[in-house]
Amino acid sequence: MIIRQARIVDPEQNTAFAVPAIVLSVIVFAYSVNFGPLSVLAFYACWLAPFVMAPRILLGRPGSALLLLTVPFFFALSVLWSDAPGTTLRGAIQYGITFFAGLVAARIISAGNLALGGTIGGLLVLAYSAVSGGYSYDYIDGDFAFNGAFSSKNQLGYFATLAILFSAALVCMFRSRRAVQALAVLTAGVGIVMLWMSDSATSLLSAFAAFAAIAFMGVVLTLAPWLRRAVVFLVLTGSVAIAFASLRLGAFDALLAAFGRDSSLTGRTYLWSQAIEFGAEKPVLGIGYNAFWTHGRPAAEMLWEEFYITARTGFHFHNLLIETYVGTGLVGLALVATLCLLLFVLPLGAALGQGGVGSLMLMSGLSVLFLVRSVAEVDFITPHTVGTFLVAFVLLRLFDHNRQVRHAAHQARPMRQPRHPSLGGWSGITT
Repeated sequence: MIIRQARIVDPEQNTAFAVPAIVLSVIVFAYSVNFGPLSVLAFYACWLAPFVMAPRILLGRPGSALLLLTVPFFFALSVLWSDAPGTTLRGAIQYGITFFAGLVAARIISAGNLALGGTIGGLLVLAYSAVSGGYSYDYIDGDFAFNGAFSSKNQLGYFATLAILFSAALVCMFRSRRAVQALAVLTAGVGIVMLWMSDSATSLLSAFAAFAAIAFMGVVLTLAPWLRRAVVFLVLTGSVAIAFASLRLGAFDALLAAFGRDSSLTGRTYLWSQAIEFGAEKPVLGIGYNAFWTHGRPAAEMLWEEFYITARTGFHFHNLLIETYVGTGLVGLALVATLCLLLFVLPLGAALGQGGVGSLMLMSGLSVLFLVRSVAEVDFITPHTVGTFLVAFVLLRLFDHNRQVRHAAHQARPMRQPRHPSLGGWSGITT
C-alpha cells in the first residue's frame, strides 16, 4: 500500500495521521511507566518517521529549530563532566528525542488537530485514572487526595488542566462539528471533576492563568494593530504593579491559605534551599543532566527518606530553574531561562501581528500554563513528558508565525527607487 506523503506531513491533509498521533503521545506521556518501553518506542516511531520521510520539515527552515535544540544539545554535552555519565547520557537522549518530536509536530500538526488529539487523549487518560486509580497521601502537599493512576495528585491535575484547555479550544477557538463539540464538553466536564478531586493548587492556579491569557489574547487580537501595543503595555505594567502591591499587602499569604498551604509551600522552600546548597558545589556546569537523583548519592538518599519516597525515583526539586541549576549549572540555567523568556515574549510578539486567532489563543494559554507551573514543577526539562513535547511545539509554532508575519509585512512594504541625480527627493515608489 502506497501512502501519499502529504497524508503524513501536510497539516491541511493529515488529520487521519495527526489526531491518532497526538492521542498516542498523550497516553504515552501519562502512562509510559504503566505500559512499558513498547509504548515509548511507538511514540518515537510516530514522530521520527515523518522526519525520515520528509527531512525538509525541519531542514527547510532550520534556524529557529536549531536555536531551540541548543538546550537538549547542552544537556547531552554534560555527559562529559557528569557524576553519573550513564544516567546523563540515557536521560539526555530520551529528552532530546522527546523535544525533537515536538519540533516535528509543530511543522506538521495544525493547532486544531492538536486540540482534537489532546481532547481525545486527555479523556482516555482521565477515564483510565477514574477506573483504575485511587487516593494517596501526598507528603509534599501534606494531604490525602485522589491521584488516579498517577504517582502524584499534581500529575492528575496537570493532565486534567490540559484536557480542559484543549476541549475549550475545540468549542471556543476552532470551528468544530457538533459531535466534536459534544466530545469536548464531555472531556471538559470530566477534566473539571478530576481537577477538583486532585486538590492540586498548582494545577488550579495554572489553569486560571492559562485561561486569563487566552481571554487576553482573544481581546487583543480584535483590536486595531495601532492600539495593541498600548493595550499590551498597559496590561503588563498594571499587572506588575498589582502583583507588587499584593505582595506588600500580604495577598500571597492569603492566597496560600485559601488553598490550605503555608508560607513554606508545604516543604518546597526547604527543598529549594537544599538544592541551592548542592548546586553551589559545582555552580558553573553542574553535576550533569539528570545526575542528581541517582541511587547511592547521599544527598538524594537523604531527601528521599525525608519525604518518604520509598520507591527512590520520580522525585525532583519542584522548581524548573532550581532543578536545572543543580544538574547543569549556571550555563544550563541560562539556557532554560531563555526558553521561559521565549514563552513570555513570543506570544506578546504574536499578539501585535496578524492571523491565526484560534491558534495564537491556544499557544498563549499553553505558554502561560507552563510558565506558572515552572515555579513548582519541572515539566519541560524531563524526557517522555507532555511538557517537553508541547513547549517545543509551542515555541517553534510561535517562531514560525512571527517570521511569517514579518515576511508578509516586508513583502507589503513599498520599495524605494534609487535617488535621481537631478532631483532633491525620491523619484517615486513602487508597490
